[in-house]
Amino acid sequence: MDYAEMSLEQLQEELKKLKETLEEVEEEKFFVLGQSGFHVSGGKVKQYEQEISELQAKIKEVEKLIKEKSN
Repeated sequence: MDYAEMSLEQLQEELKKLKETLEEVEEEKFFVLGQSGFHVSGGKVKQYEQEISELQAKIKEVEKLIKEKSN
């Protein structure tokens, strides 16, 4: 997705969606990893970490563009 092409309003909506998705993924990770007696593969843990990292990078990019377009 090319965020640079988006309007300020679209960026703000995208930021909201990304933050909600990040929160959901973090809650899911916490729930899954918090299950006692439930084995979680290392691959699944890395998958969560990668997804969270990608979302955080997208959030930073969108926040930067919002700041630029707001000036």
